[in-house]
Amino acid sequence: MADGPDHPLTVKWVLFGFKGRIGRKSFWLAALLMLFIQGAIIARIASIPEDSPSLALWGMIMLVAWVASAWAGVALAVKRLHDLGLPGILAVALLIPAVSLIAFLILAVMPGRPETNEHGPAPFSRR
Repeated sequence: MADGPDHPLTVKWVLFGFKGRIGRKSFWLAALLMLFIQGAIIARIASIPEDSPSLALWGMIMLVAWVASAWAGVALAVKRLHDLGLPGILAVALLIPAVSLIAFLILAVMPGRPETNEHGPAPFSRR
């Protein structure tokens, strides 16, 4: 296996890619970014009068942001599971409401494995 990852280290890969591994710091930063974006959209929607035609537009923007955040959340979870040496399919736990918070916290705090595995070398962000 090569010394580096087999994918580009870009924001697009971090948020939407399913290959490779990601460290805890990157996981937290990406989750906070998604939370910030959704919070900004919600704040904007809350400031719009109920009878304004732009409310529907911002509602659609929120829906798109929610779908993108859900995709990104699963992609991040898959890469964290890869870092822990676990199968990515376990990311479905984030879709179960009663389990999602616990699963998120486990992924956010458990240190990854330092050795290279079938998903690539250990991520640089864990240092």
